Amino acid sequence: MARVRAVDETGRTLVEDTVPHGIDPAAVLQTRGHAPVWVGSEVVDGEVVLVYRVAPGDRPKPHQRLSAYAVVHAEYDGVPSVLLTTFSMSQREVWGLPGGGLDPGEDPVDGAVREVWEETGQRVRDLRPLELVSRHWTGRAPSGRLEDYHAVSAVYRATCPDPVRPVIHDVGGSTADAAWIPLAALPRTPVLDWQRRFLPDG
Repeated sequence: MARVRAVDETGRTLVEDTVPHGIDPAAVLQTRGHAPVWVGSEVVDGEVVLVYRVAPGDRPKPHQRLSAYAVVHAEYDGVPSVLLTTFSMSQREVWGLPGGGLDPGEDPVDGAVREVWEETGQRVRDLRPLELVSRHWTGRAPSGRLEDYHAVSAVYRATCPDPVRPVIHDVGGSTADAAWIPLAALPRTPVLDWQRRFLPDG
């Protein structure tokens, strides 16, 4: 088992701890409120010690987000396509499934139907569960706050009996664009890594 050590700019050790199996070494320090930068490693008594330079920061604030997304296939203008959206806060064009955060107490199926309508103007139905995805990381929110972030996302397959030209109803929200992407174009389309596996190869 490896160990992780945090040092300040002078090389003084601030924290040293073990790295649990399956855990990112940097995350061990991030949960203590540090923003670590790996600077090297050394072997001490036969054990590898990963050394990070850190600057003290705020302790991460726990934040959990429940969301729902839909994989929507349809023939649009006679072409087999999938419904995708882009994000207004992204620094590069990347596409993803329509969906988003649930309102307090909202059923995930209802939330997915609502989000698809708000982001694309499509009416979907017959939602079937595909996967419940849990992702956990520590990082900075757009506000700059250091967060211990837990995202739980319900992913459904849905039908769209009457596909139309996408229209964004949630103006000023997180959706920058929405489109029916032909299946043949998917291999060349940049898609969120964690959502790519829900889409066909093209």
